[in-house]
Amino acid sequence: MNKGNLKIIVLMIGIFLISLNLIGCKKNEESSGETKIFEIDNTEEIFGKKDDEVVTVKKHYMILNPPKDLIQLKELIEKYSKDHPVEEEMKVIEGKNRIFDMSLYRESEDLPRDWQPDESYMNTDRLEHHKNDLIAYIIWSDAEPQKEFNVYDKNKEGNVIKRMRFIEDQLVE
Repeated sequence: MNKGNLKIIVLMIGIFLISLNLIGCKKNEESSGETKIFEIDNTEEIFGKKDDEVVTVKKHYMILNPPKDLIQLKELIEKYSKDHPVEEEMKVIEGKNRIFDMSLYRESEDLPRDWQPDESYMNTDRLEHHKNDLIAYIIWSDAEPQKEFNVYDKNKEGNVIKRMRFIEDQLVE
């Protein structure tokens, strides 16, 4: 074997090892256990015709590693909602009563963090097919600015173990 072939083999092994290391770092980053909320791309919906007085804005979010405690979950999404106000984004609909609807989902095998809606010919996969992973819901409007929070503890199959409902900070039965 000549020197040129040996250099190529060493270079290929080096690239392979660096790639494995980078993949390992990415996996560790993903499974770090850190709680994170982000909007699911390509899922925002706006309902309402030109002459309607009411426009509904639906936004969908993923929560990675959500807290099990429902009060902590409510506080987490309340803080996120205050830090990322959707009302500011939707000022273009002046003069109409806006209803805001935020749905928050947990990551699962069926709903991975990089999930995207699929409307292909042979396959349809929309968020409404993932209700088992819906763990929180907030609704409010210009007319009723008090936010209603619904938070759920669900088992792996999506059955509700416990539900809590709040109007702002007041627990409602």
